[in-house]
Amino acid sequence: MIETCIKERPHKRVLWLQWIGGLGALLLLFISGLMIGWTSPYIAKLTTPDSTLHITPAEASWVASLMNFGRLTGAVPGAASVYYFGGKQTLFFITIPMIVGWISIIMANSVVWLYIARFVSGLSMGMSYSSFPLYLGEIASPKIRGSLVTLASCGAPVGMLCGNIIGAYVDMPVFAYISLVPTVVAILLFLWLPESPHHLLRTNQIGKAEEAIARYNPGINIHVEVKSIQNFLTASNSQTFRSKLREFNIPQNRKAGLIIIGLYLFMQLSGLNSVLFYLETILTNGGLTFIPPATMVMVGSGAAISGAVGAIYLAAKCKRKTLLIVSCVGTVISLVLMGTHFALLNGGTDSAELQWLITSSVLMYEVFVHVGLCPVPSIVLSELFAPNIKSMAACIASVSVGLFAFLSSKTYQPLVDLMGEAYVFWMHASFIVIEIIFVWVCLLETKGKSLQEIQDALHKR
Repeated sequence: MIETCIKERPHKRVLWLQWIGGLGALLLLFISGLMIGWTSPYIAKLTTPDSTLHITPAEASWVASLMNFGRLTGAVPGAASVYYFGGKQTLFFITIPMIVGWISIIMANSVVWLYIARFVSGLSMGMSYSSFPLYLGEIASPKIRGSLVTLASCGAPVGMLCGNIIGAYVDMPVFAYISLVPTVVAILLFLWLPESPHHLLRTNQIGKAEEAIARYNPGINIHVEVKSIQNFLTASNSQTFRSKLREFNIPQNRKAGLIIIGLYLFMQLSGLNSVLFYLETILTNGGLTFIPPATMVMVGSGAAISGAVGAIYLAAKCKRKTLLIVSCVGTVISLVLMGTHFALLNGGTDSAELQWLITSSVLMYEVFVHVGLCPVPSIVLSELFAPNIKSMAACIASVSVGLFAFLSSKTYQPLVDLMGEAYVFWMHASFIVIEIIFVWVCLLETKGKSLQEIQDALHKR
């Protein structure tokens, strides 16, 4: 018994250091969540006439959307940096644009500073999302790899909630000073963590690789692990970038790629970024008075987190198509109700009689969009592609979602000016009705199927 306990101690040590790496990735996504959560309270404040730094609605649309343009720009460099500089080093580099973003907000005395802050913040976000799964995949033991990625992914919604709460009560420079604290903690953490053994062996730093293996995996046979990683790298390096790109000419990979791009496109056509970035403004324009709009934004963020937590359970129990269709139906109903609220308000109905409608529709939207529309595309992405092109597919998906998010957030305010809130929300609802048909006809059910079964099913289509 004593002997068994002694043998298990190294295993606990390996779990601890790997979990610390996961917490480092979580910290970066938490900071990204703060950047997203910053948007709603401060756009509402900056567009008021008595704001110290006043911005126009047109400028506000750029402030909202430039982060997604930066995310689009950062996706490819993030994935490439992992290969050339290593996962740990890449995550350390990501903190640099984060610091630049917060300092730009502290110094902001014109909208140009906000443009800079939002773009570089988006750049760091794009790099984070395309690199952290690769880093965790290289350092984590197989049985906790999925848990580490899931843990890190929880950082963004928690950061959004904190951003909404902090933004409601403090001035913009104070928000940035507060946000610098977790950023500095992340810098110190990644300075301390060892580099991934995969990258060290890829660059022929065998001695350092053995040291990294000993730190991440104390008690493991180092020579066996080195040989295993070298064999993996040899197999992975047998394909060039161009050959991996040519893999997408294969019919089943092309079909899988179109499905993934379609799912991410519809996710943005649901109005996700518009509601996320403009929620406090939407609630204010909707005549919400029984609860402060800033407080309602916090409640909405809590509803989003509950939807995301529910998705973890439902994804293990429900089929992908079923979960996504239920999410779409709930999202359509909530968007129709939001549009109806503004139509009644514009028609002369007293806003006091419509308080329940705007609050219930927003909460319903936050829950349903995060139950399926947000998580299912990422789940399907991890299942549709063969291992040799999965990272390439993830990079393409990251670029796609950045582009779609930028266009969605940039066009929201011009569309509202053109046709009013009611028709904008009804338009988003109509897009999701089309998605229901797309999912029913095109989405391959992947739950419970092996990779080979999925590839065979794609080939038959």
